[in-house]
Amino acid sequence: MTAYSFTDLRIKSMQIKGERPVIVILSGAGLSAESGIPTYRSADNSWNRTDSMDSVDMKHRPQLVFDSINRRIEAYDQAKPNAAHLSIAKFKKKWRNKADIIHITQNIDTLCEEAGDAGVFHLHGSFLTSRCTECGATFPRLGLYKEGNVCPACKASGWSVRTDVVLFGERPHGLDWIPGVLRRADVFVAVGTSGMVYPAAGFVTEARRRNCRTRLLIAKDAPLDGFQPLSTENDSVGHFTKFVRGNATTVLPAVLETLGNWIEKVTQAQATETVATAARDNEQPDDSAS
Repeated sequence: MTAYSFTDLRIKSMQIKGERPVIVILSGAGLSAESGIPTYRSADNSWNRTDSMDSVDMKHRPQLVFDSINRRIEAYDQAKPNAAHLSIAKFKKKWRNKADIIHITQNIDTLCEEAGDAGVFHLHGSFLTSRCTECGATFPRLGLYKEGNVCPACKASGWSVRTDVVLFGERPHGLDWIPGVLRRADVFVAVGTSGMVYPAAGFVTEARRRNCRTRLLIAKDAPLDGFQPLSTENDSVGHFTKFVRGNATTVLPAVLETLGNWIEKVTQAQATETVATAARDNEQPDDSAS
């Protein structure tokens, strides 16, 4: 693996908005695809034709949704973290004392956690957590989903204990605080996402509006801009300043190595400026002596 140069990724500035660099990573289904988990829109994904992850069905046909979730839990259990998951976990651990690194994933699998990325935030929930529809309590999932599971908080049963995964038609998690993080972001990285699922697809637009100067997209295929495919491989696309075409396992580790080099340079520049500022302050004449 060879890191990209700053020029390769169109990183032009060592200036940051606050005291520490803020990097926001948004990951989608492409992050886990090479672990054997099909993306929702892939041709080999039969689940999107035979299962239901719909909030209407959760209300009227909960067994259908429970069966769909249970099949995914059992199938995903065979998957293992790949090089992309591991690179994010390594990157966060290495640079967490010098930068604020926020990883938001659209995925509901637990491969990020298994790779060591304990702080990943699941925009659409995950298989790790259940929710009670009676009292609203969330808690670690206990076994598979079935009628009669009991909420440990309020003791409700029946169909009350459901997955905390966000179903179609439901509001994603974190929308109360994510805009505030995007406002602070110095670098925004989207990896393995189709750019078609909102509100996540709009995060790059918000980052751009808030003057995030480096906005990278890593994907096997160019996203869609309206109904027109974007085919530019080495240039900016949409609201991204740079599109890097390739698999997450190949491209992401190299991109994160480059961002680590950038964090180091920014940190050094900040330290140098702090020393220079202190020196200038010490050189100011003491008006009280006169």
